[in-house]
Amino acid sequence: MKRIVCTVLALVMLASVVALAQEKKPATPPAQKPGTPDAAAQQAAMQATMPGEHHAHMKKLVGEFDYTITMVMPGMPPQEYKGHRSAKMVMGDRYLDETYTGTFMGMPFEGHGVMAYDNVQKKYLSTWMDNMGTGIMMESGQCANNGTEWTLAGDMADPMTGKMVPMRSVTKMVDADHMTMDMYGAGPDGKEMKMLSIAATRTK
Repeated sequence: MKRIVCTVLALVMLASVVALAQEKKPATPPAQKPGTPDAAAQQAAMQATMPGEHHAHMKKLVGEFDYTITMVMPGMPPQEYKGHRSAKMVMGDRYLDETYTGTFMGMPFEGHGVMAYDNVQKKYLSTWMDNMGTGIMMESGQCANNGTEWTLAGDMADPMTGKMVPMRSVTKMVDADHMTMDMYGAGPDGKEMKMLSIAATRTK
């Protein structure tokens, strides 16, 4: 009987020692569930969403401007058209939203563009659509001269051939109240030529 009692007491004491050791042992952080982002991934995701230096550059293009478009067509004298440009930053200063209105080739003209700087791809992205077509032109590129000159390139559908042809645009803030935009494309000989120029002056 005594042996049984001693055995039970020994087991109780052993259990107490184990329990005490477990209490003193530092808590082990729970295992991270599969698919849960770690701190580095969370930080990268946060940085990807926040406006930065390049978004501040785009703010220079914000405002109301009157513009003149000079169209250059092979074998024809330059033609000029006038209108108004309105641009603002949207979605927490993440995108530049701009609208052009005026006349073009004797018809009412309306165009809409959006410019972005993608923190992940490290480049500017731009889309353009207008009432002279049914497609969307997309470009990408970089800025230079302390964020006052944007050079973007992409492709657009040629209505004559139905094929995609390369295009390039260069937008400059000449000073706080004046901006220009030149569009380049392939000429009759296949070499790049200036297709049109826009000169705009701030009205407010």
